[in-house]
Amino acid sequence: MKDILSQAVRLNMKYYSGLFDVTRDYLGALRDLAEQGLDKDARRPTAPQPQPAVPAIQPLILAAPAGKEAAASFAVTNNTGQEVAADPEVSESLKAAGVIAEPAGRMVAHGEEVVFTLKGKPTSKMKLDQDIHGSVSVRPFGDRDIPVVLRRLRAPAKAKAKAS
Repeated sequence: MKDILSQAVRLNMKYYSGLFDVTRDYLGALRDLAEQGLDKDARRPTAPQPQPAVPAIQPLILAAPAGKEAAASFAVTNNTGQEVAADPEVSESLKAAGVIAEPAGRMVAHGEEVVFTLKGKPTSKMKLDQDIHGSVSVRPFGDRDIPVVLRRLRAPAKAKAKAS
């Protein structure tokens, strides 16, 4: 019983010692803040806030087993001030893999939003989980390229028929 009481007293002393240290640090910081607030010349200049990073454009993923069609859509808005023909441009690497963009050559009025769909069929010549990287852009709406990935997935396992 004496050991338990001794340990409890030691634990209480350690607790109050820690509490004292935290309180002393808090009051010191509060005093520094009050002194800086009263003495305007002693104020430290605030560091300039860094500009938030522009988020990277997430790629459109076209993923399907060999011979199956994969599709992904994206939207753009015509902010050019005039009606323009919107014709998505697919990069050469994706064109060579058979990726197409629809609709092509559509007239889009100022302020109108148009949705385009990319379609592609991975072939059996592509390795499993192989990525073909490229991009798509709609030049009249700016020079921003949207990254695109065409990937061949493993074909789903065929269900086994039950024996009767």
